[in-house]
Amino acid sequence: MTDYRYPHSRIMADYFVGGSGALMSGGVLALAPTVLYVDVLCGGLTAIFLLFTMLTVSRHRLRIAVDAEGIRVTGGRVRSIRWEEVEAVTLRYFSTRRNRKNGWMTLKIGGAGRRLAVESHLEGFEVVARHAAAAAEARRLALDPTTRSNFAALDIHLPMAQAEGPAE
Repeated sequence: MTDYRYPHSRIMADYFVGGSGALMSGGVLALAPTVLYVDVLCGGLTAIFLLFTMLTVSRHRLRIAVDAEGIRVTGGRVRSIRWEEVEAVTLRYFSTRRNRKNGWMTLKIGGAGRRLAVESHLEGFEVVARHAAAAAEARRLALDPTTRSNFAALDIHLPMAQAEGPAE
């Protein structure tokens, strides 16, 4: 089983963004005169930055293990899905620019009443995506056109005709 983590440099950058944003908006909240709209705006921003920082802590602790049997997430709430249990796979691309040059992907895998989501910042994301695509193909899952297109962008090509649901 191979373990993957989010890169240290990416995690540190997210800590910096979350911490500095919370510090700045919290500083304005603490130092500005008490005006309702300033309190609401800066209080909301501080809460968002603190939430982002907490999510970064969670992502920092995550370990994603993948092998021929399945995928397992540890470092928080432990979850695992065997490839033979996969019932749904979606791969979405989120662009940060209009030209769609920069952005990230999110791979969601569902099965046996559990769901896992992995972002493309993960070291080894393409390996995880290949395993998920192979599981979807083996289970003959119907994948939406967006998911197919995003797999193709990763140079993972799936057969065009898939059955409507898992194989019998």
